[in-house]
Amino acid sequence: MQSEPIYLKLSEQIMEQFSDVPANRALPSEHDLGNIFGVNRQTIRAALDELERRWLIRKVKGSGTFRTQRFEYRISRDLAPSFTQTVRAAGADPRTINSKPVIRQASPEERDILGLEAGSKVTVLERVRYIDDMPVSTAISVLPSAAVPRLAAVLSVDGSLDGVLRRHYGYFPHRQWSQSRLSSPPNEISETLGLRGRPPQILLRGLISCSESGKKLEYVESYLRPDVFDVVTELGQC
Repeated sequence: MQSEPIYLKLSEQIMEQFSDVPANRALPSEHDLGNIFGVNRQTIRAALDELERRWLIRKVKGSGTFRTQRFEYRISRDLAPSFTQTVRAAGADPRTINSKPVIRQASPEERDILGLEAGSKVTVLERVRYIDDMPVSTAISVLPSAAVPRLAAVLSVDGSLDGVLRRHYGYFPHRQWSQSRLSSPPNEISETLGLRGRPPQILLRGLISCSESGKKLEYVESYLRPDVFDVVTELGQC
């Protein structure tokens, strides 16, 4: 049996040595780590690359290397389909910035998902979500315009779509279906999330409907950073 590579052993030593460093705080520089552990910078970089692959650290160009904190993002039919509520339940304090909703013709795929007739209009809402001023998620929601008239007038720039659907329109949103997978985001989303290149992110797709009427309310595609979120899908009783 081959012995474990030095950089793998070193990655464990680095995490053990700096286990008390709070989340989002910087680790020592590569040069300082090399002096601490008595190895060259190439080995240090290999160890840090390994830790980044495990989502235990985050490298920020020009700023350094930081400890990460991952939050459980739970998906269940019994939980409200609200990003804010889900992340707060995991112990973080998120905020959302909404773009101005845009009304356009529904595409054939959108009509099929939302059960719309040809010529129907949809309202498209783009959002960026933050934790501690760091962009951690994007979302594009497509809603039947007839179901959310004047959405732009009732949804504030930092408001909750789930809250508006409940309080203003009187719906009871719940997940009709949800799908998750790893996918490389488009360049624009990568830039918004502050990524280096286009590494795979957690792509969540889902359909939100009203639990009482069955009306289809929202088709949403979200990208979540896997170094921030641990997506947990719950089916049935544990």
